[in-house]
This record gives sequence, C-alpha cells and structure tokens, in this order.
Amino acid sequence: MFYFSSIEGRKVLKTDLLCGIEHFFTTRELCLFAQEADMSGNRKIVEDYLGQKMATNQPVHGVHIEDVVQGKFFYEKTDGLLLHHGQAAFMNFGDCVPIILYSQNKGIIAHAGWRGTAQKMAQVAIKKLVGEYNIEPQNIKAVIGPAICSKCYEVGQDVYEQLLGTVSNQDCGFCQDNGKYFVGLKDINRQQLLECGVEQIDVCPYCTACGEKLFFSYRFEKTGYRHSAVLKL
Repeated sequence: MFYFSSIEGRKVLKTDLLCGIEHFFTTRELCLFAQEADMSGNRKIVEDYLGQKMATNQPVHGVHIEDVVQGKFFYEKTDGLLLHHGQAAFMNFGDCVPIILYSQNKGIIAHAGWRGTAQKMAQVAIKKLVGEYNIEPQNIKAVIGPAICSKCYEVGQDVYEQLLGTVSNQDCGFCQDNGKYFVGLKDINRQQLLECGVEQIDVCPYCTACGEKLFFSYRFEKTGYRHSAVLKL
C-alpha cells in the first residue's frame, strides 16, 4: 500500500511493500530534475537525507540496464539501473512508468514508457535478476510508481496492438471507445510481471495527468519538470 511521507517538509510517496528499504517517489514539492531550472538544491536535500551521492541516467526508451559501479554517477543511453548494497540512484519521469524491483540486496530502477513496455522492460529487468543472481521471481518485490492512467492515455491503433501483444491476459490495461484507443501502462506492466512469475506487486493508484496533480505530466503540461523514483540499498 502506498502512503505519503516527507523529507524536509516536502511530500514524497512510499510503499509498505518496501518497508525497511530506503525508497520514495518525489512529488512537485521536491523536483530533482527540470529542463527549465537548476534543481541541484533539491538533489542536495535528498543526498543529505540519504547520506550519499546518487547515480542517474539518460533515458532513451529502450530496455538496456546498466550496473551501477562505484564512483560513476551518470549512465548514458540506458533505461534501467541495477544497484548493489551501499548504492543510491534516482530516475526521472514525466508520465512513463517507474518500476522498482528489490530482492536480496539487489535493486533495479527502470523506466517504461509505451516503447519500453512494448519491449517488455519489466520482464527484461526480472530476467536480469534471475539470470545473473539466481533470484527466484516469487522472491522479488515489484513496485509500479505514479504514471499516466488509461483514461488519460490515448494512443494510435498501432501502439495499442503492439502493447496487446506483450501480454497473454488482456483483461486490464486496454480500452476502445468510439474508435479511440486507450492503454493503462501500469496495468500492462503489472501483467507482464505476473506472467514472468512475480507475485509481490504494489501498483500506485495515482495518475500523473489527472486527479490531485501531485506529479508532473509531459503529455498534458508539456513541461520539462519531472518527478523521480529514488532507491538506496
């Protein structure tokens, strides 16, 4: 279950599925990255809170995952970061799906927009943990953070059909209405996780585009401001 906490009086979102693991999703109150402004002050607040410097990435809407190594804090052209004990990272989002995976002192932050979801980023990340560290899928905790909801995310028929092909069970995440196509990327990523054996999943109920406007939406605001997923092991 998701719940709100705060850092220096700024609202952040957490889940009890990762109780004992330092993690959160920032809101508008604690933006860590913006194209229009310098957010280094906010990053310092978070790094002081964590007690260490964070790594981050340059997303390209793919499925490449980099292992974070000591002393390197920026990773180009990658949409996933794998952390080991003693490391911290953040990743920025505008409407796309943030995914945090954790098991046995290994963690992944992944970025899954429609392209990443079509390429099954969630399953690529699970397979990395399973294949490289011999972790069973049922022992992995998966958190899907705030992202655009199905009511707000209209796509073309081609994208709709690509995403349909990524899951066997198509009951959730797909809707057609008066010739228009809508997808719920959070639901599709959840189903991809279930279909590769993950059982412990928490899905954030908040949409980045509608509702309380707690987060940033590139699709609806055309903004360069982003909210972030943060993880420290």
